Amino acid sequence: MGGGGFLGLGPAPSAPAAPDYTGAAQATAAGNLSAAQAAAAANRVNQVTPYGNLDYNQTGTDSQGNPTYTATTSLSDVGQQLLNNQNNASLGLGSAITSQLGNVQNTMSQPFNPNLPQVGINAGQNYQDAAMQQLAPQISQQRELLNNQLANQGIPVGSQAWQTAQMNQGQKENDLYAANTTQGFNTGLAANQQAYNQAQTNYNMPLNTLSALRTGAQVQNPTFQNTPQQATTGGADLLGAATATGNYNLAGSNAANAAQSNLNSGLMGLGGTLGGAYMMSPTSDIRTKENIKQVGYLNNGLPLYEFEYKPEFKNDPLAGHGKFMGVMAQEAQEVMPEAVSTRPDGYLMVDYGKLNG
Repeated sequence: MGGGGFLGLGPAPSAPAAPDYTGAAQATAAGNLSAAQAAAAANRVNQVTPYGNLDYNQTGTDSQGNPTYTATTSLSDVGQQLLNNQNNASLGLGSAITSQLGNVQNTMSQPFNPNLPQVGINAGQNYQDAAMQQLAPQISQQRELLNNQLANQGIPVGSQAWQTAQMNQGQKENDLYAANTTQGFNTGLAANQQAYNQAQTNYNMPLNTLSALRTGAQVQNPTFQNTPQQATTGGADLLGAATATGNYNLAGSNAANAAQSNLNSGLMGLGGTLGGAYMMSPTSDIRTKENIKQVGYLNNGLPLYEFEYKPEFKNDPLAGHGKFMGVMAQEAQEVMPEAVSTRPDGYLMVDYGKLNG
């Protein structure tokens, strides 16, 4: 390797600029908003049925500039007739309700005071007395039959047998009286209950009529089928893309810095070890080189090139065949003239030990 054969990449490259995270976040939010608006518009599906149609139309925009829509329902001819009939019936029922409301107010303004019956079959007679009156002929007939039976049996009035028979007859009569008394009470209670129920029905009739009318006059809200829900898609992840780009650039910068550090370390080592030998290099003169291509910079700012020696210099013991990397002596002379010398043949050569010192 000759005087132009040092490998070095020059000063460390600067770190890449930080990505515009704020701009990326704003762009992402705008993308999400556009996707949401598209999904909302897709959900407004016009519906066509045998009974009527539901149509969506954009009729304006809101304060944020988003489109606003109006949903219009149109019924079929038969459906419109049915709706008109229903509305007319509801109006009629509403008038009936208003009329019935007055009856309810009149009834509710008076206390509930049913007129329960207090007498039986005859005026001034309760149900118990009426039952006892019906029982009296039967008891009188039974007494007469008992007395005739005792007389036919030869049992004298006032005897022990007669008194026993009369006591048994009295017990039977008491049982009949008790049964008829209970029956009279029950008949009276049943009559009172029936009268109470009838009075309560009459009292509640206006209110029940009003409730029935109101139930039939309820407003029916229109119903529609649910529209198919469209999948909401998110906007482009610009924030993630910016972050990934920043990480990629930073990784590339770190790799370049590491490579530069390694190559510079190698350059310094070679300069210290072979400094004298490189002063004997054939030349770093640009006139001895061809196929020149700049590949970087040295730490002192000199451009670094990749090159080949011209054919007439390839056989020089300190040069050689193949590609090499190094500086141009003419450029080094302008920056560090002390590192450049002239060979006897007039070509310039560079002392890399001084150049990197």
